[in-house]
Amino acid sequence: MNSISLSQALKRKNRLAGEVARLRQIVERENSRKESKPSRADVRKAFEDSVARSRELAALKGAIAAANAGVVTEGHGIYGKLNLQAELRGLIAFLKALNAKEGEEVERVGFLSRDEATRAIYVAEIKRDEIDRNVVAYQTEIERLQDEIDEFNAATHIVVAA
Repeated sequence: MNSISLSQALKRKNRLAGEVARLRQIVERENSRKESKPSRADVRKAFEDSVARSRELAALKGAIAAANAGVVTEGHGIYGKLNLQAELRGLIAFLKALNAKEGEEVERVGFLSRDEATRAIYVAEIKRDEIDRNVVAYQTEIERLQDEIDEFNAATHIVVAA
């Protein structure tokens, strides 16, 4: 583990967030396409990289939050789990909205009465069943993190004014 200043960590966080957004845009743009159009990107690699960067981002956000709270131990307290949970929720929302259109579709080309019907075949790199499996896996991870957060909350006591 390297030690960096909080200002460096904030800059790195912003770069990582930008990288996650860029990779997700690639996945959104290229996942479902007409079979006749060549793929312009490795969708699967972009998706896997976006997941890895999201996990990195959650850990970094946790470290920043811990530092802001005065917790400078390596585990960062509960902050890493809270941020990972938030990133996983965002990933689930992204996956649920991802276009995974596949198969043949009739498209209308033209203007009103002169429409011509053309058939287009769509292919998706990340298919709906894979998306559904990933959503379930990420939701299971969120639930596990929530159990750990609940344990922390139950075991942590604070001093409050009477």
